[in-house]
This record gives sequence, structure tokens and C-alpha cells, in this order.
Amino acid sequence: MGKKFKMLTLSMLIFGVLVGCNKEENKNVNIYMWGGSKEINTFMDDVVAPKVLKDENINLKRVPIVDIKDVVNKLIIEKQAGKKNGAIDVLWVNGENFKALKDAGVLENGILGKIKNKDILKESTVVKDFGEDINGLEVPFGEAQFNFIYDTKNGDVPFTGWETLTEYVKKNPGRFTYPNATNFTGSAFVRNITIDMLGYDNIQNMSPEEFKQNLNLVWNYLNEIEPYLWRKGETYPESEGKLDLLYSAGEVDVTMGYTINKVNSKIESGDYPETSQSFLLNKGTLFNNHYLAIPKNAQNIDGALSVINELVSPEIQLLKQEPKNWGDFTILDMKKLPPETVKQFFDLNKSGKIPSLEELQEKRVMELTPDKLKIIEEGWIENVGKN
Repeated sequence: MGKKFKMLTLSMLIFGVLVGCNKEENKNVNIYMWGGSKEINTFMDDVVAPKVLKDENINLKRVPIVDIKDVVNKLIIEKQAGKKNGAIDVLWVNGENFKALKDAGVLENGILGKIKNKDILKESTVVKDFGEDINGLEVPFGEAQFNFIYDTKNGDVPFTGWETLTEYVKKNPGRFTYPNATNFTGSAFVRNITIDMLGYDNIQNMSPEEFKQNLNLVWNYLNEIEPYLWRKGETYPESEGKLDLLYSAGEVDVTMGYTINKVNSKIESGDYPETSQSFLLNKGTLFNNHYLAIPKNAQNIDGALSVINELVSPEIQLLKQEPKNWGDFTILDMKKLPPETVKQFFDLNKSGKIPSLEELQEKRVMELTPDKLKIIEEGWIENVGKN
């Protein structure tokens, strides 16, 4: 009996060590996300990661990526190769990239239903992503609306639509540009101009062929203003960050981006002049939500769910909306939060540097479907970028 007891004790000890090792492994979660913003990177590393470690005992590692399409392709290739235990636990994604991942069947199913904080999310955020049904494959992380930023010391709002943009660039040659449309922000600018010129409802009713035909009006327009752009349109900034640098250095009069509170964040960090202010087009600007997803081959799905739940908690959503951190608008439903928390959110929007909540709401334009987005991006490269 003594010998059997010793063997049993040894087995239990080995099992305990193995379980302990597994627990140690499950303390790590890798979140893959665009790394082109120093404010976002600092917020995730210095604010979110320590809080996740404290609350969930999880080591959250941010893995910066340049092009989300590379990560999409990686997950699809890993599925084809039957690879388990992939490196990606959480992925920041939306739009056409979400559709590609969804179509390839590489995302963990039903994650929305497993998030404790799902009941305080805005219902509108969990239905569609760029017109694509979400089906519980993503959890909303933030709210975005395309906006332009200018320096008020130079005068009034530079333009309010495509017609007045033409007037502006011709009167102020070299003082305006936009990122290359292969970049997310550059693509968004071109989509905004497309919708401004052709009309959102008209575009929705067009077949792909009709849309391609009508886009010739947009390509002609962009080629018409090209000689009046920064460096005569011979080159375009490769990213939003590069455009921000041009604006900060006073080389161009306008910058742009999806983060509504971006102007406050950049003033806070000293990157923009204090006289900077954001504005929208009269016919509206693109509005969307961005999301978090979990690959099916993630090493730590349980840990990933805990991290996502933390990221959509009122506490982190409040911290995320603070201009000094990120400035990203929340996806939480104010009607489902305590009055004191609602007041904290509203108090963050009193700088006067961004459009009012009423104007933002009134001038929301929903994103085009991924197929039309692809037509625009490919069309710009062929008809504008190559010229």
C-alpha cells in the first residue's frame, strides 16, 4: 500500500505541475492591432495592459501590425495548413477584412454571447460591419467618424464638399493632400468624395458595373485637382501618420482621420497647434464601428474573451475616450449605464474642438459594402495612383 501511495502521490504531483504550466501559459494573450498611432500604442501598453494584469491576471501583449491584410492572409494560410495554437489571440479588425475572415471561416464563433458586458453595448453596433452581418463573430470596440482637421488661425473652414474643395486647392496650391488610397485613411477620403459626388443612396442602388462606370466622374475629378496638391500630386503620403506630420510642420493646411477626438488628443500631446479644430462635410462623413475578434486557432480563447470583456467595460471605455489617451468614442449604450458614468462620458466632449454630438449624429454616412470598397480602391490605383 505504501508503494502504491507513493506512486499515486508522485502522479498527482506531476499532474499538478502540468496543470500549473498550462495555467501559466494561459496567462498570456497576444492582441494584434495596427501600430501606426503612438497615442493608441501608449494607451494599450501603459494603461490597458497593467489594468488587465491587475484585474484578470493576464499578460496582455500588443503586437503591432502595418497591414491588416497580411494578418488576414496569415490566418487563412494557417487554416489551410491545419495549424493549431496560432500566435494571435485577439485581432482588431473591421470592414472588408472582417468579411474576408468570415468567408474563410477562421474566426471563433459566438464570442459576442460569451462577453459579460454584452448587455451594455449599443444594439446597433452588433448587427452589421460595413454592411456585413456580424453573427456574433466580433465584439464592438469603438465608434469612428471620418473628420477633417484645420488650423483656425488660417481662417474659416477650408471646404465643405467636393465643389468647395476644388476652389480651395486651386486658390491654395500645394497646401492640401490625402494619403495614398492603398492606406485605410486615404481610401476613406476617396470614399467620402465618391459619396459626396454620387450620393450614398444612388451608389447603394448601382450594380458593380454601373458603379465602375460612374466612378469615372470621381477619377476625373481627383485627376483634375491633383496638380494643385502637395508636391503637385506627384506623390501622396503613405499613411495618416505622415499626413499628420505634414500638418504639424505647417506644410499642409488640413489633415484627417477616423478618430472623432483626434484633434483633442493631438493638441494634448503637443503635436497640433492649439488653434486646430475638426470639421465635417455638409453632406456628411463616413461612420463605422471597429471590432475585436478571436481566431479559431488562438492559443488562449478563454483569456482572449476575458480581455475583450475588459476592453468593453465602462472603466476602460471611459479611459479610451479621454483625449490624453486615445479619444475614441464609446460603443456603450448610455441608457444602460449609471447616471454618474453617463456624466463622465459627456464631460469628455466639452472642448469645443469637435462638432457637437448632434452634428455628428446628423452627418453620419454609413460605410459602403466591402465589394464596392474594393472597386474604389482598385479603381484609384488604376486611374489616379498610376498617373
